[in-house]
Parts: sequence; structure tokens; C-alpha cells
Amino acid sequence: MRKGKKGVVNILLAEDNLGDVLLVQRALAEHDIEHELHVVRDGDEALDFVAHMGQPGGAPCPDILLLDLNLPRVSGPEVLAEFRKHPACAHTPVIAVSSSDMQKDRARMAQLGVDRYFKKPSDLAAFLQLGAVVREVIMMRETADSN
Repeated sequence: MRKGKKGVVNILLAEDNLGDVLLVQRALAEHDIEHELHVVRDGDEALDFVAHMGQPGGAPCPDILLLDLNLPRVSGPEVLAEFRKHPACAHTPVIAVSSSDMQKDRARMAQLGVDRYFKKPSDLAAFLQLGAVVREVIMMRETADSN
């Protein structure tokens, strides 16, 4: 896995709910994940971020994408499809983060190649487990990259 400066994980979070953004930040901190977090608040911002990745003045392709499925303006699955088209991000780990637990949503995201599906729980302790999921995906990618 490509890591940014000094082992810091570059994370793109596509999430429109500020409360959930704060919970993600806390989950990453609780699991001691050194990170640089880029937050986009809707699908249009996410597509703009993707369009400018790797360009002068743009951010690099993230090491991991945390993607809400129900973004305003452009849906999470549409954002993911564009993200995967970017040559530098075709194999970047993606964790779908959603309030939906519907099987059709899980199946669609699996079809689009997400690495994990995390249902947003209403319980704080359960939400903080997102940090453990992120750490696991990072470790799996590092193992795959070293082989």
C-alpha cells in the first residue's frame, strides 16, 4: 500500500453527515491509525476530488476510500464507478459505510468490488469498530503488496 509521509495513511471519506465524519475521526483515533483525512460532503465533491487526483494542486489517490452509499447529488455507487476508472485507484481498498443493511445494497457494492461493507450502528462503541475494520484492510493490503 502506498503510504503518504512517514507512514501516514491517506484516507478519502465521502460522507454528508457531520456527526458521522466526527465518529469516523474518533474511530481512527481510537485505533491509533495515523492518517490524513480528506472529506467530501456529496457526490459532486467526490467526483471533483477524483477528477483532480494526481494533478498539480490535486490530492494523490488515497490509500483507502470510506464511502457512504447515500450521498446527495451523486450516489455512492456512481462515485465508486468513477473512482475505479482512475488508473491509480483501480485497486485502492474501499469500505462502504452505510446506514442500509439491505441485501441488495450489500450485493451491489460487492459487485462493484468493495473490500468491506460497514453498517453504521446507532451504538457508539459499535461505530468505533470501524477503526478496526480500516486497520484490518490496511494490513491486508500491506501484506498483499509485500508478496
